[in-house]
Amino acid sequence: MNLFDSSFLCLDIGTCGVRGIAHRVRSARIDKSAFFAMESYDIVFAIKSVVDELEKQIGTHFDTAYVTGDFGVSKYEMCAKSTVWTGEHKITTTDIRNQIYQIKPADGFFPMHIIPLRYDSPQARNMVTPIGHVDRQLISAFGVIYYSRNGVEAVFEKLRGAHIQADSLFDTQFVQNAIYRAEKQNTLFIDFGAKFTSASIWTDRGPVWHTKIDKGGTDITNAIADKLNIDFESADRIKKAVASLVPKEMDRFAPADRAYDFSRWDVNDILLPILVDIIGQLKDQCLASFTKYRPTKIILTGGGAEIEGLRDFIENAFAVVTELLPPDATVRALSEYVWNGETVRRQNYIARHDRWRRRTSWIGKFFRKKARKTQKFVPILPSTLSFDMRRAETYSLFRSGAISMIHVDIMDGFYVDRIAGGIDELKNIRTRTNAHLHVHLMTESPVVWAEDAIAAGADTVILSTNTSGLKAAIRNVKAAGRRVGVALHPDSEVSLLKPILREIDEVLVMSVMPGAAGQTFEPGALHKIAVLAGTRKKYGLRFVICVDGGINDKTAQLCWEAGADLLVSGSYLARASDFPLAVQSLLKKHAV
Repeated sequence: MNLFDSSFLCLDIGTCGVRGIAHRVRSARIDKSAFFAMESYDIVFAIKSVVDELEKQIGTHFDTAYVTGDFGVSKYEMCAKSTVWTGEHKITTTDIRNQIYQIKPADGFFPMHIIPLRYDSPQARNMVTPIGHVDRQLISAFGVIYYSRNGVEAVFEKLRGAHIQADSLFDTQFVQNAIYRAEKQNTLFIDFGAKFTSASIWTDRGPVWHTKIDKGGTDITNAIADKLNIDFESADRIKKAVASLVPKEMDRFAPADRAYDFSRWDVNDILLPILVDIIGQLKDQCLASFTKYRPTKIILTGGGAEIEGLRDFIENAFAVVTELLPPDATVRALSEYVWNGETVRRQNYIARHDRWRRRTSWIGKFFRKKARKTQKFVPILPSTLSFDMRRAETYSLFRSGAISMIHVDIMDGFYVDRIAGGIDELKNIRTRTNAHLHVHLMTESPVVWAEDAIAAGADTVILSTNTSGLKAAIRNVKAAGRRVGVALHPDSEVSLLKPILREIDEVLVMSVMPGAAGQTFEPGALHKIAVLAGTRKKYGLRFVICVDGGINDKTAQLCWEAGADLLVSGSYLARASDFPLAVQSLLKKHAV
């Protein structure tokens, strides 16, 4: 989300309904909040209904959401990874990240949460964090929550049907633990959903046990429908109205529903064996962990948890104090978790941004097209793909053309079919120039690459679309006090950037297919530049429009006229016999 002025949406998507919370942020504070829930087995309809109502209450439009809920089959495992060095080594975040990369999920699953549990080394045991510790070996234990790819894709499909993109996905008990577990206390979370019953034990370090049983509220409804020979909808209505584990007078004779002649006793006689079976499976599966990490409290959530008397039933079964949370507790926990995370990022952003602004205040003047006292800003960025950045002559050439920004392309061989640049090359460039380094990451895993690029000296980080973790990478770059942009490829439409235009500093319009130098300018880029310029003016946005690909003295003028602010040129400048004159030819009709 925007760190200061934005709105964000949180959704809890279940099998038979959706709950949502929306917040409007103004001046780094929550200005207005709204909650809405919709029960329906048509989840796409429920999402649309919830989003539409929250948009009306908040007064803004949502394209993305933070999502928790029923993602299908899941599993949990503890993974231990070891790294050995030949000599004394100072442990860094990169070392831990490399261990995380070694975690390989089973086919059909992906890790939704990888949670550090403990770190050990020959000289230190049970470290909370090993960063900065010097040793020859690091042994790390991670708790990993996996979800089936099919289940997650089904949720994505429902969100797309409602024209919503998932910003991030969260396990329900992950967010419940973050908000509802008391510090230094072990807690057993039990979530009675429609299709599944999930349970996990959490400590201060993270989850120590996690399971999901393929039984839930829908099984009770189906059993009522089958044994009493009624339709599913009627059975569901009756379950919600009379299901109870608390004996009452006249239960044996009191009718469960006016339309039928069976009693409340008949209904409750059906659900009791199912609940006993579910609780029995939970007790059997968690026995070892329950004994070792005995919880001080059980927190009960989910639609099935609303059955009268179930809280007392579980409390007696486990002999642990049990608290029943309201139906909206999970989505409210998600909302609080997201906001708490943003609060920390905001604080870091403010501190880092202030430092960075003091160091690079001149760049803001450039982008506002104000003249410096000694020289004018040249909005031309030479591309390193076309120059030998190992030669000192290259940097002298750039200085001769009054170049103050350099465009660096980094390709990992996966996002595009080429390997070019790299973090080591970026580090080398940084040591040889004080110019503003404008880095385009044509890579998968943008969060990791962006972090490494910033550490290597990048001033602006351009991220590629259609990569996992794009939103998180944007937040991280901004939190580091650097400019962040997103590349718009020739085969992508401007509408793709709509959800993030308020959060970024720059749009890099690719006028060629990324991956190689010397390509011909795609005329369709001009329309995209014009649309972006119009959108920026209409909504008072502040992003910069940069164009990369096929830029020469002719195409440059077309880009300026369409509304571009910066141009990246490679082959045209590299082939010029007179570099300063070539730079000036690109500026010929551009007012600076």
